[in-house]
Amino acid sequence: MSAWREAYRAMRVQLVVTVWAGTLVFIMLGVFWLQIPDSHVWEFALSILFACGLLALFFWCCSWVFKRMLKPAEKERWWWLQWILLAAVILAWLLLQIPIDRLLQHRALYAGYWTSRLPHGLRGLRTYEHLVVLQNWTYFSLRLIVTGLLLPVAIVAGASRLRGNAGRIFGVWSQWWYWVAALVCGWIAFAVSGKLMSWTPGHGLMAEMLSLLVRLGFVFTLDVLLACFVLAVIVVGLRESEAQSFE
Repeated sequence: MSAWREAYRAMRVQLVVTVWAGTLVFIMLGVFWLQIPDSHVWEFALSILFACGLLALFFWCCSWVFKRMLKPAEKERWWWLQWILLAAVILAWLLLQIPIDRLLQHRALYAGYWTSRLPHGLRGLRTYEHLVVLQNWTYFSLRLIVTGLLLPVAIVAGASRLRGNAGRIFGVWSQWWYWVAALVCGWIAFAVSGKLMSWTPGHGLMAEMLSLLVRLGFVFTLDVLLACFVLAVIVVGLRESEAQSFE
């Protein structure tokens, strides 16, 4: 519990606002990049250059945020090496999503099979729908576990260096309060985002557009706050692991 309180105190308003604004700007730039046509060679080249610029901006922002939060005593001398390590972590995360995506694609098939194996007296309890929902939560929890394993690695790689910090990363993984925070924050974001985005109050185009903008803003802000809290919890865990290593 004390780790959560310390993580909450470590969430500086300026840093949270910076992450919120930076993420919004990055999303807007990504939308603009998708609008660049590629019917001519120069347009294709412009699209490639713009994509490279977005990647460079993303890696720089991640490194800046991680350094501001962790404040490492030793920093990596070569910034490009940090970017390569961050890219490797992102690539590992994407590769680990492939088997989860395949399970998610067949959730209806699995739900139908498991429903057919149940006794006839239980098939009228909307068991199929419940099994689909259960699979959605299970597969999303697997995504959270994968993300929880790679986030400490990304923070250490982007803020300082991986060499000599393996013990700190394992120290974060071994803390129960870190996994509780990561899973609960992820579940809250998943549940609230799903409920709000599927809710359409009001009638008429103007009311629905206004409702959509408000809901998007609320969900976006909530997700940024939850993500910043999880990052702060990781930083607290890394510092505690470092303190224990000197004892």
